[in-house]
Amino acid sequence: MKVQYITDSSTGLEVISLENVNTVYPPHTHTKHYVLGIVTEGKISILIDSPLVGMNSINSKIFYCRKYEYFLISPDVCHSIKPESSQYSMITTCIPVNDELPKSLDIIRRKIIGSPELEFCITDMAEEVFVSKYHFIRKFSSENGITPHKFQLQCRIRKAQKLLAAGKKVTEVAQDCGFFDQSHFDREFKKMLGISPEIYAKNVKSAILYKV
Repeated sequence: MKVQYITDSSTGLEVISLENVNTVYPPHTHTKHYVLGIVTEGKISILIDSPLVGMNSINSKIFYCRKYEYFLISPDVCHSIKPESSQYSMITTCIPVNDELPKSLDIIRRKIIGSPELEFCITDMAEEVFVSKYHFIRKFSSENGITPHKFQLQCRIRKAQKLLAAGKKVTEVAQDCGFFDQSHFDREFKKMLGISPEIYAKNVKSAILYKV
């Protein structure tokens, strides 16, 4: 198994190379990024899901990608990936978007993205936008692809990736990103990315990608 991450902090672009893996990626989204991927070996399935009905529902759609086939996933679309062969290889590029359409709950979304390590109470967030907490959860999930809780956890992992890429120690990152303890951080990081924070830190590389 070989995993490599190349990040460019100046543009937000990220390239991920996976070779001979069997990693399963649980339901997640990419905030403010398009994801363009190509399978170079093996076969994968991609499940596109509605956050309001649950995985494997009638509103879910499943796609298959084989060797030399590509896929494109838009920002805030909930999806999961799993292998359909014993192993697969894949290259994905996360392309930042700067002109997203405004959403009604952007004030909450921006707060979570800006400070994911903080604790945000559902009741307090709902009161801030003058709706019930149940309506807030449904509305937020509809606009962002996943529930507020999953969105915050995802943002914590994204922040952890940036800190690790910048060379910060794993133990410090766990605390800075609001995780209960080191084991909680390790568990959630590996669940989302398929590798531990330690392995990610060893395999991530920073790059400056110049515009032509």
